[in-house]
Amino acid sequence: MTAIRIRPAEARELAALGELKLRASLAWGDHLEALASMPEARTVPPEHLPFLFVAEAAGRILGFATVLAGPGPEAAVLEDLFVEPDAWRQGVGRGLVLEAERRARALGAASLQVIAGRARGFYGACGFAVTGRADTRLEPAVEMELPLAAGDG
Repeated sequence: MTAIRIRPAEARELAALGELKLRASLAWGDHLEALASMPEARTVPPEHLPFLFVAEAAGRILGFATVLAGPGPEAAVLEDLFVEPDAWRQGVGRGLVLEAERRARALGAASLQVIAGRARGFYGACGFAVTGRADTRLEPAVEMELPLAAGDG
């Protein structure tokens, strides 16, 4: 694969990112009708734009993620992370997690939190540990947390 570049998202890309989000969600093969009926399954909130970043290679967006300040001063939240299904298992998601860690440290966070359902194994492989349970509209999920090593943000 061509080298992956991480960069800030642009406002003109929000609709395309929403469609990528839906494609990635549908690729799991479950909850198809529910996802198709949920507007939030295909949209990226414009207010997230300052916190959105994309992974691209050869000018093609392969994925995106959003890091928000957490519920407390010590944490940041990985709100979204979606990768084009044909780019799964090629390092795109891991690259987005590494950038999420960097951005969380820049916010002064000591940990990065995420709610995971089907992607629990991916986040576990990235070093996140289960800290609790969470309910989502589609299925039970888990709360996960990644302690952040001190470093430059």
